[in-house]
Amino acid sequence: MAKAPVSVIILTYNEEVNIRACLQSAKDLTDEIFIVDSFSTDQTLNIARAYTEKIYQNAWVHWADQRNWALDNLPLKTDWVLFLDADERLTPELCQEISETLAGKANPSVQGYYIKRNFYFLGRWLKHGGYKADYILRLIKKQQARILKRGAWEYATVQGELGYLNYPMRHEDARGLTYWIAKHNNYAIMESHELVRLDNKAGLTNEAAATNQRKIEHKFKIWLREKIWVRMPLFIRPLFYFFYRYIVQLGFLDGKEGLIYCFLHGLWYPFLVDAKYLELKKRNSHSGTSPCNNG
Repeated sequence: MAKAPVSVIILTYNEEVNIRACLQSAKDLTDEIFIVDSFSTDQTLNIARAYTEKIYQNAWVHWADQRNWALDNLPLKTDWVLFLDADERLTPELCQEISETLAGKANPSVQGYYIKRNFYFLGRWLKHGGYKADYILRLIKKQQARILKRGAWEYATVQGELGYLNYPMRHEDARGLTYWIAKHNNYAIMESHELVRLDNKAGLTNEAAATNQRKIEHKFKIWLREKIWVRMPLFIRPLFYFFYRYIVQLGFLDGKEGLIYCFLHGLWYPFLVDAKYLELKKRNSHSGTSPCNNG
């Protein structure tokens, strides 16, 4: 397979258990592999040096800030960039498709491509619960592309049209449940601040629409969150979400792993967000301070 005209950008922080598999999956796609590290203290960078010399470090603020920093500061030689997380792996079929697409078969009006992720949890591919159709906008033209942040999440925006690639990547974090729970506890803090912000400001879809009519990743999901989810009663909406994921979208067909993930991701996590949101509102009310703005 010929090398593709694309720069792969991988964000890292203490990813020694994931980074080798990620880099191994990308090495045949391109020689332009960049690591943007947030000052790891484990063996992440030593492992990465076996695959690339293009290693940069930047203090962590948010995923969106880190990706925008990469777009603005890395010596990128290609028009296209592919953002990867260290717990993601490219498949040979996807690498071939990216190479062929960027070699001249792409629609010139398309400025970004969604890639589907096959999501693995505790070693099992989750094929139900809505997790199989997990598309993310990661292959984008760098010119005029920006990443917007809201709460714990980031959303890519481009000026042109959006397309879809056929073959998936694989998402599997080897760091285990303890890490997953700690990570989502931090996510919940950011999300609670975002809910407070949404009490007082216009949503992300309005912001994106005002930014030169950019196409924004997951626009419909963002609309559902900002117009429907936030209006549902606290602590009731996590129950609804779990029922939707586990029963309506057949998450129970994924066995014990499906139950654990639907419970943690579809019930425990949004319930924790609501609890932290309520705590933050009460704290702000008692202190008389204005709500914290998370961006």
